[in-house]
Amino acid sequence: MNPVVYWPSRALAWLYMKVAHRARFEGSGHVPASGPALLVANHASFLDPPLLGLASRRPCQFLARSSLGHLRPASWWLGNVGTILIDRDAPSHRVFEVLIEHLQRGELVTVFPEGTRSRDGRLAPFKRGLQLLVKRTGAPVVPAGIRGTFAAWPRHRRFPNPLRAVGVRVGAPFAAEEILAAGGLERLRVRIAELAGIGLQDRPESEGDGDR
Repeated sequence: MNPVVYWPSRALAWLYMKVAHRARFEGSGHVPASGPALLVANHASFLDPPLLGLASRRPCQFLARSSLGHLRPASWWLGNVGTILIDRDAPSHRVFEVLIEHLQRGELVTVFPEGTRSRDGRLAPFKRGLQLLVKRTGAPVVPAGIRGTFAAWPRHRRFPNPLRAVGVRVGAPFAAEEILAAGGLERLRVRIAELAGIGLQDRPESEGDGDR
């Protein structure tokens, strides 16, 4: 991350969110000021990463598919603002190792555990992996609920609707032990849905919670 690029980019994102979407941020003080942590949120829109980044007072590391960086200027900018570009076809263990490296350096890493943007605005079951990150690093998990972005820019719209207000509510962190306990990941999902003011998609019967 290059602070010369990151902070001006953050200022421009803040200006856009405030002017175009009347963005509101609550609970930013729940994000640890230092040390490794996972900032975990629902995902419904391309607006979510910059909006979630603005909800934290410290820089965040984000994951994004490598296709977003096909153009050299885009790749350069994404890398300088803390975006980790990954190949969706790459082995999942390599992605985990990259995230673990950042956490071991004491950084704040943002994760959208649904794996993709919501199709209906509700919170989908979480993909495998979040518990593995917590188990390997012992990092606390900070829940955040992103509000309004599904209405502002759902996946079927080409451009965002500036008439829709958005916001982020950050909750108190979950200790690693809470996430790793039986049912811990589902309690985290319920908390994020509460913060976002959205419903939960049903969990497929074939999916359990014990190995997540």
